[in-house]
Amino acid sequence: MADPKPLTLCPPANIEFGQKSAPEAPDFGDIYFSTDGGAEETRVIFHQACGLPERWRDLSYFAIGELGFGTGLNFLETVQLWQKHSKTSQRLHYISVEKYPLDKAQLFSALKFWPGDLALKMQLVKNWPGRVKGYHSIDLDTVRLTLIHDDVIAGLSELSGKMDAWFLDGFSPSKNPDMWNPAVMAQLARLSAPGARLGTFTVARSVRDGLAEAGFDVEKKPGFGRKRDRLEATFPGKKHYTKPDIRPVIIGAGIAGASLAHSFIQRGIKPIIIDPNDGTAASGNPSAIVKPRLDLQDRPESRFFLSSYLYALNRYQDLRCVIENTVAHKCLTEKEQSRYQRLLEQQVLPVDHFQTHNQRDFVFPEAVIIDPAMARARSLERVDFIKGSASNFKNGQIFNADGQVLADGSHIFWTCGFGIRALDKFTGLNLRYSRGQLSWIKGALQMTTTYGGYAIPLGGHTLLGATHKRLDEHSPFDPRPEDDLENFEKFENAFGVRPIPADLPARSSVRVTTPSTLPMIFGGGNEWGLTGLGSRGFVFAPLLAEALVAKICGEVLPLSEKVWTRFRAREKAQPESAS
Repeated sequence: MADPKPLTLCPPANIEFGQKSAPEAPDFGDIYFSTDGGAEETRVIFHQACGLPERWRDLSYFAIGELGFGTGLNFLETVQLWQKHSKTSQRLHYISVEKYPLDKAQLFSALKFWPGDLALKMQLVKNWPGRVKGYHSIDLDTVRLTLIHDDVIAGLSELSGKMDAWFLDGFSPSKNPDMWNPAVMAQLARLSAPGARLGTFTVARSVRDGLAEAGFDVEKKPGFGRKRDRLEATFPGKKHYTKPDIRPVIIGAGIAGASLAHSFIQRGIKPIIIDPNDGTAASGNPSAIVKPRLDLQDRPESRFFLSSYLYALNRYQDLRCVIENTVAHKCLTEKEQSRYQRLLEQQVLPVDHFQTHNQRDFVFPEAVIIDPAMARARSLERVDFIKGSASNFKNGQIFNADGQVLADGSHIFWTCGFGIRALDKFTGLNLRYSRGQLSWIKGALQMTTTYGGYAIPLGGHTLLGATHKRLDEHSPFDPRPEDDLENFEKFENAFGVRPIPADLPARSSVRVTTPSTLPMIFGGGNEWGLTGLGSRGFVFAPLLAEALVAKICGEVLPLSEKVWTRFRAREKAQPESAS
């Protein structure tokens, strides 16, 4: 097995603005959109070819795949069409593969020449992930955009789900043959729903033959502008879609359960939450840091760390629970400082997300500090809440330890954190538990800082955390003076200042992790679980919840198949799916 390559940004897009100010790609000798009218070109070559908007009228979920996101013109035109011809109960998923994504400044400049909705354009620019590799999802009301920043074959081969339509908009086959070869056409066929339709500007013989060999019925149609012809293609069969009857019950109201609830609510599905308290166990801290976990190597989980971070930033902005921006990191050893310098030089994140502050410190300007209570409360605004402790699920009913029925549902999701340890049915899951304590000191730092521990200025004081202690059976949730001392000593070692304890109560809770430190998705059928989020639950939970709900609803996953497989539990003991 080959060693992983270094994780870097995608190669830059070489974009220029020609005589008519239309974006050009000199490396490919081609243009990003037609100077004869890019918006009208999209409507003819893609919307008309794929039968839009008529084909999505009676579907609650419609997926469009695209090769070549470019400036996003096709996407924005499609969103405008969706906004005019869809219902609030419908969802559009637009999935686009792009090997050379624009950076944020390039995207902003290119979209100046798109005459459409200014607010929509600026929303895309605001949430744009830049040239970060991997899968990136952006939610715009009832539309989800999933960008796959990768080579076309790598991106398509890791995609899981079925498309109802395809927009093939790569640069000309003669200039960009890798995007039009038979292997690509075979992947399009694998990922096509019965009756899927496809549109493209090219009528090159190699493309026609490749589509036909992959199983598509191909036709030439009148072209647009200076192009005499274009192609339409149809995948055999007819889609028979029945909206699934999903009545979810979520066990645990922490950030994992709250994120699942939010994802269901976004799809018009109202879940039930069961929790003995109010979700204020490990997710009940006064504040939480959302910053990226960084890896030097390009591995599936490394890409997920960045994708989940970027997705979480957008989610918490939407929930209006961000307290402040910018997190600094102090490197306390030469080895750590060297590692961070390598990460910076490799460009694992764009410069607006990751910078050096001085010779030893680094800054994450877009990282945020959030109010966990507000994040959970706004995610759970429209759920039915039941106070209790669930222990079993059978024949669509959820029982407590005394055998009493707490709720009925079609699917159950175990997201009860430390509470999973008390359930016999999950003893086969290889999980670890550690105790963490937070402490308070007087005075407020100017900026939230991490250093192995962390210090968050809050309400005129500074919150310190968090210890990592092996779990014992002696009152794990009771604060301990020796743990306060450990937090104070870490702070003093990092800042060179002896802290003064504040007259505020310490708080302790229990983290759940896996031996690999990666999150875990377990179960199947109509019984699932999400656990092992460790100390990064507020970063990982939103995207993992979206992936799990997409899986249940039969949608295209917003994660690569490698990431999904990497996080699936391999332990022998799994909850049995209820019949």
